[in-house]
Amino acid sequence: MAARRVSQFYDAYLAAEGLKVSQYSVLSVAARRREKAPTVNELADELGMDRSTLGHNLRPLARDGLIALESDPVDKRVRRVLVTELGRAKRRACRGLWAVAQARFEEAFGASRTAELGILLLSVARDLELGNPSDAQSSISAEESFGHVR
Repeated sequence: MAARRVSQFYDAYLAAEGLKVSQYSVLSVAARRREKAPTVNELADELGMDRSTLGHNLRPLARDGLIALESDPVDKRVRRVLVTELGRAKRRACRGLWAVAQARFEEAFGASRTAELGILLLSVARDLELGNPSDAQSSISAEESFGHVR
């Protein structure tokens, strides 16, 4: 619920540029790779997304001309995600909106709590090994596991 609420908050700020947080994230991560555009698999791994979710985010970006999907010159089976000049301009415009949203979030949540939250979430994203859900004991029901979350 918290993740949804925060996403909706940032989505509202980015709406003026027609992007959602997930699309802005994809565009930003892909744009950082100027020398060699990332492959779809590399981008999915870097974002912590499965390919299907990434595909849902890439389609509108490609449709709007913000990215182009091109075959790798060496291996035609591999697709690379190239950010177009229009995409780079969109990213710059969104960066300003993001900064306004971030300042508003820090004002509401508190600067030190925001910094602490960022550190904790980065640790979860990069360091926490949760394993595969299929490896968990099947005898534990979802309600037993998550009964404390309402």
